[in-house]
Amino acid sequence: MRGRGQTRTTIRHRVSEPALTGLGAGAVVVPAPLFAAAVAVDGWTAGLVGLAATIGVALHVAFAAADADDGGLSTADDPVRRAGLAGGGAFLAGALPSLVVLAGVALGFLLAIAVVAAELAVVAGLRVRFVGGDVLETAVRVVLGGALAVALGAGVGSLAGI
Repeated sequence: MRGRGQTRTTIRHRVSEPALTGLGAGAVVVPAPLFAAAVAVDGWTAGLVGLAATIGVALHVAFAAADADDGGLSTADDPVRRAGLAGGGAFLAGALPSLVVLAGVALGFLLAIAVVAAELAVVAGLRVRFVGGDVLETAVRVVLGGALAVALGAGVGSLAGI
């Protein structure tokens, strides 16, 4: 149910775009340092690195979203809300795989990859649903970004044994 005067476009600009920006950033940025540390050291250290990266990306996305909210046509003139949605989305997307690795469950590395893949699929689906765009193009862009982050992060972590 929409409030008075809130059109689909208004809700998109006020809620969907900042939240999806944060979710996408957390799902793509955090896996690189998380999986680098998971390959190079141990699950506990990797989880802490992932949480630290999560905090960093959440703060960055929150401040960038607040700074971008100038009250123009494509923003909501509510920088605190925009920052909270973007930063909260980034924190959620980065914390989930980090906590899986940190918990030290059996096959935590593979489970964290599955969590990242699920997050990326959700982000792609939500982006198509709320922001619009071609399904295949969006899926390729989002999934490719996440897959590259995981692969390159694990590759950098493997350099620790050299």
